[in-house]
Amino acid sequence: MQGWEKRVGFEHMRRLIDFWALISVMIVFGGALISLLRRLDQGGKTLLSKKKALLSEFRDQLEKNPAIGRAVAFLKESDCGQRLEPLLAPEAIFIPDAETAIKQDLDMYFGLLNRIAKAVSITKILTREETEIFSWYFRLLQHHPILSQYFYNSGFLDLWDFAQSFLEKDEVEV
Repeated sequence: MQGWEKRVGFEHMRRLIDFWALISVMIVFGGALISLLRRLDQGGKTLLSKKKALLSEFRDQLEKNPAIGRAVAFLKESDCGQRLEPLLAPEAIFIPDAETAIKQDLDMYFGLLNRIAKAVSITKILTREETEIFSWYFRLLQHHPILSQYFYNSGFLDLWDFAQSFLEKDEVEV
């Protein structure tokens, strides 16, 4: 019987050792998991702060940049359609200095809107919902059909498609 008791005692001791080994492994993996989750959380916070900074930069540019303000004011004018065509023509046409300044303002405006469109459509840094606050600036483009051909010729495809998506959304909501 003593052999049997020794065997039971040895089995009991082996199970106790296995139990503590399992607990130790779980503690190590748990610590690693907690560390990984902290890093992911920190990365998420960093990404969130970068997104906020990017959105703030876009908002500041759209609201405070005088060139963009002039471009928006120009596009809001009732007769700008007639003035847009020569400004956006692909062939070289003599443009007075005042019109050249407007063209540069428009290019800056289109470039910024294109950055917003790419941040949503291409890089997916921002979501569409995050850029809804800028939708008015994209809808403004829809009032000027001549811009579609200009955007396709100038490489602003993402911008035009993104602006179109706001128009399509409006049609669905109505």
